[in-house]
Amino acid sequence: MVVLVSFMKSLTLPLLSTLMLNLPVAHADVTVYAAASLTDVMGELNAMYETKYRTKVKASYASSGTLAKQIEQGGKADVFISADVAWMTYLNRKNLISPTNTTHLLGNRLVIISPAKNPIKVTMSQNFNIAGSFTGKLCTGNTASVPVGKYAKEALTHMTWWQSIKPRLVETEDVRVALNFVARGECPLGIVYATDAISTQAVKTVATFPTNSHTPIIYPAGLVRPNNSNAKRFYQFLQSDDAKAVFKKHGFTPLK
Repeated sequence: MVVLVSFMKSLTLPLLSTLMLNLPVAHADVTVYAAASLTDVMGELNAMYETKYRTKVKASYASSGTLAKQIEQGGKADVFISADVAWMTYLNRKNLISPTNTTHLLGNRLVIISPAKNPIKVTMSQNFNIAGSFTGKLCTGNTASVPVGKYAKEALTHMTWWQSIKPRLVETEDVRVALNFVARGECPLGIVYATDAISTQAVKTVATFPTNSHTPIIYPAGLVRPNNSNAKRFYQFLQSDDAKAVFKKHGFTPLK
């Protein structure tokens, strides 16, 4: 009996070892901090990545400034995707981003939206009286810290609309909050990204700002220091053809 047990062990252990070698290996988690406007597209990409690489992706979405401040204060992010270059530069200057692993990942457009059931007509002209075209408030991100709000202020200034509309602004913590205000009909107008506007049927794009009316909308992606091989692989995945196809489907313009 002892001889038989020993013989069975001699067969079983190599077999188990072979099976374990052939099993896919789960890798360490990757934590991504991404601008709020990337919520939908990154949800899809994260699921793709998890399936392909058996790696759990933890995502946090907020305004780029909020996320940058969290990273500065020790937030455990592996990858940061900002909705503007300024916040990536801010972290770069503090030596928190790998300088050799940053890229201009995506582009976007700036639009004016209105509730789909009761849209306001807006003409993209410096002669247009936007303040007189509606009653109520115009929603966008905080014009001092949230990228969409900063772009909006530049565009409104370029169109000579800033002074007349400034007293009626509702400045939100991120672009998705502004989008939801308009979707619920609480703001008759809002300024968001084109990709946010197409994410819900509750709003309608009523005007698109000229690209020369504001700083180019660029989404940089970067590896947060210190980083590991799993984080770098995710960063490279964002620049793959598969990822580009998903970005395009959601209305973004891949820049790489």
